[in-house]
Amino acid sequence: MLHRLLPLLCALAAAASAQDGGQLFTASCSACHGLDGKGATGGTFPPLAGSPWLLGDGQRAIKIALHGLEGPVNVLGKSFNLAMPPQGAAITDENLAAILTYVRSSWGNSGSAITPAQVKAARAATASRATPWSAEEILKLHPLPLEATALSHVVSSYYSGAWQTLPDFSKLKPDSTEEEQTGIITVSKNTKPTNFGIVWTASFDAPTDGNYTFTLDADDGARLILDSKTLAEINSIGPMNGSRAKQGKVKLTKGSHPIRIEYFQLASNKGLALGWKGPDAKDWKWLSEDQGQGKTAGPAHANHPPIPLVPAPDHAIFYRNFITGVSARSIGFGFPGGVNLAYSADHFAPELVWTGAFMDAGHHWTDRGIGNEPPAGENVVKLSTSPALPESARFKGYKLDAAGNPTFSVKIGEQTLLDSWKPSASTLVRTLTASGGTLTLLVGENATQQGQTLSFGDKFTVQATGAQIQTSSGKSTLTLAPGKPATLTYHWK
Repeated sequence: MLHRLLPLLCALAAAASAQDGGQLFTASCSACHGLDGKGATGGTFPPLAGSPWLLGDGQRAIKIALHGLEGPVNVLGKSFNLAMPPQGAAITDENLAAILTYVRSSWGNSGSAITPAQVKAARAATASRATPWSAEEILKLHPLPLEATALSHVVSSYYSGAWQTLPDFSKLKPDSTEEEQTGIITVSKNTKPTNFGIVWTASFDAPTDGNYTFTLDADDGARLILDSKTLAEINSIGPMNGSRAKQGKVKLTKGSHPIRIEYFQLASNKGLALGWKGPDAKDWKWLSEDQGQGKTAGPAHANHPPIPLVPAPDHAIFYRNFITGVSARSIGFGFPGGVNLAYSADHFAPELVWTGAFMDAGHHWTDRGIGNEPPAGENVVKLSTSPALPESARFKGYKLDAAGNPTFSVKIGEQTLLDSWKPSASTLVRTLTASGGTLTLLVGENATQQGQTLSFGDKFTVQATGAQIQTSSGKSTLTLAPGKPATLTYHWK
């Protein structure tokens, strides 16, 4: 008789040890996610109610609970950059299954139950993992379920080219054209890492009459055209983090409207976020795989108080920290007059220049330098991504003049390069002086040369005097005679 009751007794014991999922959630999770699942302290923490992160494949939620999640993550149209600590060491398989079953079936969520066996299997499969997941890592393993969008009849055309600003795609021949079946704008589908463009044409199906708002963000540039009218445009290179996002408003009638999205990517990361709000809507609905922060300006990490760095009227300001688009040893200078520079001590060259605001230190000065921060201004120009000098070169530091203007020093064997910068109206003036022999250095990539002028797109030029620029295979170099200074003038039109 006992052998017949044993399975029942074991099941009852397991049920008793795995307390009610709601009670366990209240004790272990509600301090951050809120008793109502909407995120504690007014939504400072990611919500669980209605979150697609809890839908579909249960392994996504299990693995996040076991090992934690850190770094930027987008939930229901809002960006968060917090750290969720791992729970695997503190919560048993039974209790973790009970918690996840509760949150996947509460507050309107409709996910299936999670079993202790599923948690046990995931724990064993990821036992060697010692760090929390990033959003990118976990979504590669377990993508979020796709939702229908307001786009239909999507056709994408792919182009090859290296652009600093949006080209006239109507004058270019696409490499390929294909129909999209998902109704979702997807950049990651293109396997090229750099130097490409995509144009999507589709129908936007407005559900009702009224005023609509669209938000657009991109890495690098993008343009949104609806009913043959440009609503938003980002016509330069730079990161996709909310700092360059644009919005456009339009009055639409219920029904189908022709929409066109143009995009180009030059180097480094790639991505495009396109969202919309209908009449009286509070939350963004996304037409793209990437989801932006839904704002037109602000710091990349909205949970940090802004600390704008502003040069004095007669003195430059500098910023030594991680800058998006520059190598790890980056040094930023903001000059009076609204011109800015980011120099790479790894590559012995300026890698970014831009206008307007300099840097927001809120992220780094709050989080002690973790992660990259983008330029706070606009008209960002990426000059190069490669070392300007041979591998034997060594960065020797920099000196500041009375106005805070820098002169960088680089040693190449017995040669020395002095690289000095001063601002002028809408320009940066760079003076290069070599000693110890003739020296050739990289001054730009993917630029168009005409005479002694390099053009990066149609709004920014670099002009040389005192030495000759030569361009070959996309790389522009300058050859310096010993003891004879050469000047490069960086100018925004």
